[in-house]
Amino acid sequence: MAGHNLKSTSITNLDASPVVAMPIGEGAPGMIRCVSDWVTTVSSDDTTSTYKLVRIPTNAKIKSLYIMSAIASAGSGDINIAFSDSLTDGTQPALTGVVQLSGPVNNKLFGAAQSLVLASARTDFTFKGTFTQAHQNLPLWQALVNLGATQFTADPGGFFDIQVNITTTITTGGVLGAECYYIV
Repeated sequence: MAGHNLKSTSITNLDASPVVAMPIGEGAPGMIRCVSDWVTTVSSDDTTSTYKLVRIPTNAKIKSLYIMSAIASAGSGDINIAFSDSLTDGTQPALTGVVQLSGPVNNKLFGAAQSLVLASARTDFTFKGTFTQAHQNLPLWQALVNLGATQFTADPGGFFDIQVNITTTITTGGVLGAECYYIV
């Protein structure tokens, strides 16, 4: 087997003559931002329940997403990106609900039917769904379009929420939170 000397896109561009500048957060350094928050789930919350945990701009380049949960027993959910439902943050009022991929299907960007019984541990959900390393260097709206989002073809502006859609009823409620790191 032969050896390989590989370079990332950003290193290749930095070694080029002339140097090719990379966009912030897409191979060039940028200021990382963090948003975190939580909700208290209720025992017997069923599959009609949704939890909006944190809000991020549509042009955020997600670097990592952690979920923390003190749900004591059964409960699982899809970790989705949903449009903000605020009327004052610049999100288009016509865009509502979970961003859909290739038809009326939730995006499950950070995981499908994931157990929410995590014993309060801070668990990395960044790559538990269809979100990949290549998506880390794309604005979130563009990653969703690349995966088949059908509601928009350009940056819709405004904000997205990290939303958990319950897929298995929560037996014993508890705190459920998210911590998202991103660059804009």
